[in-house]
Amino acid sequence: MRKYRQIFSFLIFWYVAISAAAQDQEAVFLSKSISLNVENEHLDRVLDRISKLAGINFSYDPTLLDTELPVTVSYVDKPLEFVLTDLLGREFTFQELGNQLIIRMREANQESASLLDGYRIVRGVIRDQEFNEAIPYASISILNKAFGTISNTEGRFELKIPPKYQHEDLVFSCLGYRRELIQLDSLKDEDLLMELQPVNIRLKEIKVRAIKPLWVLEQMVGHIGENYPDGSRLMTAFYREVLTQDDVYINVSEAVIQLLKASYSMPFRDDKIRFLKGRKSPDVETFQWVDFKMQGGPYYTTQLDVVKTMDSFLDEDYRSNYKYEAGSMIDYLGRPAYVIYFSPLGKNDFLTYSGKLFIDQETFALVHAEFSLSKSGIRIAREQLIRKKPKGFNVRALNLDYQVSYRQNEGLWYLNTAQSSVSFRVRSRSDQVNSVFHSVSDLLVTSHKPTRLRRFPKEEQLNASDIFTEMITDYDPDFWGNYNIIAPTDDLRKAIKSLTVVGKNNQPN
Repeated sequence: MRKYRQIFSFLIFWYVAISAAAQDQEAVFLSKSISLNVENEHLDRVLDRISKLAGINFSYDPTLLDTELPVTVSYVDKPLEFVLTDLLGREFTFQELGNQLIIRMREANQESASLLDGYRIVRGVIRDQEFNEAIPYASISILNKAFGTISNTEGRFELKIPPKYQHEDLVFSCLGYRRELIQLDSLKDEDLLMELQPVNIRLKEIKVRAIKPLWVLEQMVGHIGENYPDGSRLMTAFYREVLTQDDVYINVSEAVIQLLKASYSMPFRDDKIRFLKGRKSPDVETFQWVDFKMQGGPYYTTQLDVVKTMDSFLDEDYRSNYKYEAGSMIDYLGRPAYVIYFSPLGKNDFLTYSGKLFIDQETFALVHAEFSLSKSGIRIAREQLIRKKPKGFNVRALNLDYQVSYRQNEGLWYLNTAQSSVSFRVRSRSDQVNSVFHSVSDLLVTSHKPTRLRRFPKEEQLNASDIFTEMITDYDPDFWGNYNIIAPTDDLRKAIKSLTVVGKNNQPN
């Protein structure tokens, strides 16, 4: 099969273009059953074996598949279509042409209903058992698997579970709560009310005094090589960017992206981002003279991985510019964690932050961080933050708040979520404009796997200069298929519906 790869990476688009009629022909090879058992073999070798077993040749664009990815699978009398879908994922489609099988990325406008075949959807709400309050940003995942989602600010969630995970345990966890497990086989109701029990870890007063925050910080930095992956990871993530003007929704843009996460042992190698599919609501301009856009949204949100970027509050060279204090220990996803508070000391000529770090007691891994740009940092960054503004307008940054969390899998900690919340006040006396714009960007890693990829095709990459909302054309309510996302809140769902109706009404006849 290897000898065909260069030819078919060029011809695949020609085949698809001339063979629309062939799509309706009966799928002979895809329904053929095969048996296969491999352990730690590269994907290209596995495809070679499947090619011989099924008596068919594969053609695909080699930039779409990580052919050096190690694979361990076992199939007994499974249809070829099932095997390929399980190996490659449901973002790929398979088309027979004679004795050739073309593998290509699924188009964004293809029907999404078929994507959910065999998937189990579990949805519900997560609440505090003691106070009956919604728990936002709780983690819902498959036990010991790199697969899951989080709850929204109302505690609501939806998880689309592929067949291979449907006999596993579902884990519910959140900072400050006891972890709960549910066996999916025993779950009869797909609409859950999950109550988590609050838990606190209180140390004796003498132990609290004994905690030295700088020592904890030194341990955290010193254990990065042991706690975070040494190899590259290919991550599938959901990204949402919401813009409001004076608390009125203006734009909602969402996408599934791939993140090529470089090794933590190579901090100077940039992570790469590739856009897979996205949608957005139509813009509604509240003020005629104001057009507010965020630049580089997904790119900058991934930069919130502070373990990799080593922001100033973690960097040893800048520690003398910060004040560090130890707080009480807490429970983080069933594990005790140190809480370290930090704030800038005096005036500085570089960007400074204030916030808190949650560091796992056993491994010294940074598992969660919440931080904000300090007032002096906002003043320093003012010119960098605002790239362009209309003449006569005054634009002032109000707040820049950030969060990042990590999730453990097989002894290592991986990027899980990241959020940036940015507020600006826009004023113009001559135009009688006095408005506050608020942009919230959320990133959720839903799955990840090891990879030997080093880059994406240049034309597919998202860069710091890209304006995310301009990359997406429309909004389709049935768009996501089997991709997991952060469930929209009721307010956001209503706003999306309202904006979509307004957008349709504004379209020219």
